[in-house]
Amino acid sequence: MNWMQMGETIHSPAPWDLPLWDPSHVVFFGVLYAVLIALGVGLALVHRGAVRDMKNEEQGCKH
Repeated sequence: MNWMQMGETIHSPAPWDLPLWDPSHVVFFGVLYAVLIALGVGLALVHRGAVRDMKNEEQGCKH
């Protein structure tokens, strides 16, 4: 079985495939996943607000 050597690159975005001895991979994927989580939370909040507005309009409560 061939193990990865220092300085080799990987071809998988999965966090468990990261060579943790290379700080650049940790920084890149840490920032990547933080941004993806922030976008997901933001989209969930916008979706929740849109659904709440639609329910209020159905009940006759217009702004």
